[in-house]
Amino acid sequence: MNDDIELVQKILDTITKITSVDRRRVIAFDKSRLYPSEIHLLMSIHAGQNTNLTKIAKHIGLTKGAISQTLTRLQKKGVIIKKPDTNKKNELHLTFTTKGEKLMEHIIKLKKTLSFEYLQYLKNHSEKEKQIISNFLDKLIDTISSAEN
Repeated sequence: MNDDIELVQKILDTITKITSVDRRRVIAFDKSRLYPSEIHLLMSIHAGQNTNLTKIAKHIGLTKGAISQTLTRLQKKGVIIKKPDTNKKNELHLTFTTKGEKLMEHIIKLKKTLSFEYLQYLKNHSEKEKQIISNFLDKLIDTISSAEN
């Protein structure tokens, strides 16, 4: 029983550590400092090229106002070009500048490096162990998501 309590505490401590590290993580790139909210938004745009503020906000879990402010900061930093779509309300035409494209290459490279480390770790585990890890992570995400609502 005590081992279970210690394991739960370790899980909670890990979540706190990840959250703390994520909030402080800043990428310095070409004389600009990019913060987690900006990086998360760039990754979302890069992955889906979504230009509807409502859809972006819902996907990321922020308000339309927060998304709009972040896009404005990214434009000022020379990472994106943002223009209203004249045909559709709430739609923007977003494009990456040359600096933005290089930044995305840099972010993707960092993500691939981290992914490689996790793949190396998983190679040493059985399919059953991997399924246990996957099930645990699914439960963790569900628990965190339900706590947000």
